[in-house]
Amino acid sequence: MDKIRRNDQFYVFSKSNISAADYQVLSIFYMPIIGPNAFALFSILCNLLNRQTLSSEKYLHTDLESMLNTKLSTIEAARNQLEAIGLLNAYLYNDCFAYELKMPMSPSAFINDGVLGQYLQAAVTEDRFKKIVSLFKISKIDKTGFINVTKNFEDIFPAIQKDGFEPITGLIENGKSANINIKKSNFDFRLFTDSIPEPFLDKKYLTDEIKKKIINLSYVYELDEIEMKDIYLKATNSQSEIDLVKLSRYARDAYKQRMQKSQQTEDEVITHVESKSKPKDPVDYFKSVSPQTLLSDLSGGNVSAADLRIIERLIDELKLDRGVVNVLVAYTVKIKDGMMPSYDYFEKVGNNWKRNQVDTVEMAIDYVKHLNSEYEKVKNSGGSKPYSKSKKDDKPEVKIDWLENYIQSQE
Repeated sequence: MDKIRRNDQFYVFSKSNISAADYQVLSIFYMPIIGPNAFALFSILCNLLNRQTLSSEKYLHTDLESMLNTKLSTIEAARNQLEAIGLLNAYLYNDCFAYELKMPMSPSAFINDGVLGQYLQAAVTEDRFKKIVSLFKISKIDKTGFINVTKNFEDIFPAIQKDGFEPITGLIENGKSANINIKKSNFDFRLFTDSIPEPFLDKKYLTDEIKKKIINLSYVYELDEIEMKDIYLKATNSQSEIDLVKLSRYARDAYKQRMQKSQQTEDEVITHVESKSKPKDPVDYFKSVSPQTLLSDLSGGNVSAADLRIIERLIDELKLDRGVVNVLVAYTVKIKDGMMPSYDYFEKVGNNWKRNQVDTVEMAIDYVKHLNSEYEKVKNSGGSKPYSKSKKDDKPEVKIDWLENYIQSQE
């Protein structure tokens, strides 16, 4: 059905214009994997776009044969490669194809992807891989001992009522724009460092990596500055060097101890949980909910430290946004009928989301809706579920409205 013929029409659309930096990533990182034919096809499709409307006129595939000076079978193979690597989405309606161009990943996202970085290294050899990666490296500024005192958006700008304001869709997106600096953590680093006795604090060891790990552990296990101070002291040696493995383990231990105490005062815990007000908007919910609360909402019971460890690793190792991790976990647990799968399973799903450039909560929710829509289409057509490897996998009816219904039930 999706085989192309010479007289089939097509048009191209995109959400953003390709930049010179995108072309550099495309030519140096992508082309060794996809080859010159797919690279040329992507370039031609980009140049057919109207830069203002980000869509093209309708063309025939025989036009592509002429422009690329190649056969239709070569064009189809190149198109399949672009689709597989995440640079193109293809849609078909009444013998007319719509090709949605997707912008290349950033250099960091590409190299740290669980699959693409390895494919590139295999394609160009390890020595060349190191050489071309060095083209994208930036000088690292030593911020040892510095504390980030940058103001957050809500610190400067007053809150306003959202009533009456509707989001405007269909606007040009210029690649990866920098979002305003909305606070993602209430962790007070100054309070944390001030609470550590001076002989045990050597700020040269308090690197950006360590700071980020401390904030993430505080977020995942819901530990305050003083609790993190105690964990920090346990994880340092006599020279004030920090052991990240111990830091993570002691954070889990602190969480386990708190859960044991909570079980002894179960009535108080239930009252506390019920008194928490949840955001009514699913986007706000996923942006603000802690991993512990999310898993508790999904399971209706206590949350194990092992499950929180999975979320900790998703944030640390896949470098996913916290809110996106929340959506990914909620979606995965739902399709697994409430079961929490292993980290390896989450890693595969997470890498797929990264390849599809799902990097905001809004995009994650839209992506889940898209997956559900695709499943419904296959289900209604009587076909088999995409990527299903067994009958066991061909069962879940995934819907995002379960969350909206849940939140409404909390009102």
